[in-house]
Amino acid sequence: MFKLASTLTLVLAATAATAASKGKWFDSVGIIMSENEDFWLTTQQAPYQALVAQGLLTTNYFGLSHVSEQNYAAIITGVLDPNIYRGDASTPANLNITYPTILEQLKAKGLTYKQYTESYPGGCYQADMYPDNPSGALYYKRHSPFNMISSLRGTPECLTAIGTYDDFANDVANGTLPNYFWIIPNDLHNTHTADTTPNPFADANPWTATEGPKWLAAAQKANALFINTWDESRCDNTAKYPCGTHLDQQIATVLWGPMVQKNATDNKYWNHFSIARTIEENWGLTPLGAGDKNATAFDFLLPNPSTNSPSGGSGSTSPRNGGSASASSSASLSKASMGLNFLGALGLMAGILVVL
Repeated sequence: MFKLASTLTLVLAATAATAASKGKWFDSVGIIMSENEDFWLTTQQAPYQALVAQGLLTTNYFGLSHVSEQNYAAIITGVLDPNIYRGDASTPANLNITYPTILEQLKAKGLTYKQYTESYPGGCYQADMYPDNPSGALYYKRHSPFNMISSLRGTPECLTAIGTYDDFANDVANGTLPNYFWIIPNDLHNTHTADTTPNPFADANPWTATEGPKWLAAAQKANALFINTWDESRCDNTAKYPCGTHLDQQIATVLWGPMVQKNATDNKYWNHFSIARTIEENWGLTPLGAGDKNATAFDFLLPNPSTNSPSGGSGSTSPRNGGSASASSSASLSKASMGLNFLGALGLMAGILVVL
């Protein structure tokens, strides 16, 4: 009888976790954060045009700060914190998020999370860069939001919550992609090399061309929303980076997944807080700060194809070149069928009881 109770508990827990993952628009969401580039240049690059052809480009999306790490932190805390700073000759570094993040809310809901960090050595590495040498570093903590969370860094949980980019392919193959995840490219593949090379996409383009099809396939398999955005624009109206005719802080943001129209654009105003608000509204989470509380969730997303949930709104989205607004029906799983699966599990338990 003890075995039966234990098995039933596991089945009920698994069923509850599956139900919890079903959101208003998606069951999983991934944020791919690139660095320091303007909308006009990004949208000229072939690998990103290929992603837009399979998704949606927001044409009026803006970063929040010209301090990179503050943009990362804002998405997971709902707060634009001026005290988060990598440090310079006059200001000490502060890469410590000590206040609530969306991770605690996800955990309370039984939802999972992970960061896939390229060129990260693993093992809860705590230094500010790896290799620990500014002339050769590829990983930086200031571009790694999970590593900035003080309550997570250095704990046993960080071994599973902060992984390498190799973990991404394994989790997709095993069907264990978490509900909430970040992909952090290294400093060659995130366009940050614009600081030292004439072409900021020299390394990013071939990497994105290789990884992009994998991201598209993963979105379909996991019913996931992928968001590839940039932390801030390169132009900031300084002598070094004048904006000219371009808008300061306008950045490219590309979204794709079964709940996103293909080959489409949206011209409504959005910023990084919109990402946080969309995730919160998808799973019924409470806003963390004034930034995400006052933001609007993406209203161009289609209903979650795995739940047949009500539509999230039409927004101002327009298909590009006749792109379809239909969500994929192949991933559909109705609430009724979920109920039947649950009843089937109870039936299995009843069978076990008879055997015992």
